[in-house]
Amino acid sequence: MTALICAYDITSDRAAVPVPAEHLTGPIPDGAWRWVHLLRTEPDVEETLGALGLPEATVEAMTVEETRPRTWTQGPRTLLVLRGVNLNEDVGEHPLISLRLCLSERMVVTCRKFRFRALEDLVNRCDTGDAPPTPAAFVVDLVDGLSIRFANRIVDLDDMLEAIEDEDGHDREERLTVLRRDLVPLGRFMAPQREALHRLSSTPPAWVSASDREAMADTENEFTRLIEHLRELEVRALLLKEELASETAAIQARNTYLISILAALFVPLSFITGLLGMNVAGIPGADTPYAFALVVALMAAGFFAGVGILKWRGWI
Repeated sequence: MTALICAYDITSDRAAVPVPAEHLTGPIPDGAWRWVHLLRTEPDVEETLGALGLPEATVEAMTVEETRPRTWTQGPRTLLVLRGVNLNEDVGEHPLISLRLCLSERMVVTCRKFRFRALEDLVNRCDTGDAPPTPAAFVVDLVDGLSIRFANRIVDLDDMLEAIEDEDGHDREERLTVLRRDLVPLGRFMAPQREALHRLSSTPPAWVSASDREAMADTENEFTRLIEHLRELEVRALLLKEELASETAAIQARNTYLISILAALFVPLSFITGLLGMNVAGIPGADTPYAFALVVALMAAGFFAGVGILKWRGWI
């Protein structure tokens, strides 16, 4: 089974016994539950899921390429699709990556395409004898790990936005565009993820204990807090975009105004020079030695008179 990443039989005292591939379809020991972690991109993943006793509809839901966070029930099983922050440097085009879970009273099957640090944390806990004691506790610990990384990402975006707000520079608008592009997928998937967690905590399977149900509700509340922080960032980014657009418009208006003032001052002078520059007979002063100096003096007087008029009118 090349799709198998790892598998454990976990007891209530948090001990985790690795399950080899050849024993994966064997019976689960009494008082224990089994976690099977699979790689979705392997060609035998559907065969492996089928060997675990999952029906065709569940196998399809666990392997479909595109899906949004949600929770739904298929017979005795609860299916859960979650999204997490992509921390894989070699998969930069995917800001969020998906994880599929099939939950039952004695088995959890997880199926992923990219690495999840939250899942790796749980693998490390299993290897050190601190595994979640129940499938419900597994979900709570997994969602806690995802929410911590969501929180860290939102804090990073908050710091980036504060830097753009406080600093000056011609690239502020470009940096803001990049930041808003990062905010979009978070807003797109975090709200459905909260709804999926709400459905799981409000109508949990019968095998979920009251304490695990309360823990699930706490994870939902944490996502609600993160979404509120995210909405605040979106509003601040929009206000900053409008502020930058207003600054750009003000600069353009000021430059246009200055050009208009210069045009008002130099157009009459250009008219005089153009009139006197005509190559026709009868131009006044053509034979007078001081005519050029007189014209220059008159033009200078006209220029300063124009400046005076503009100041008097309060236009400059």
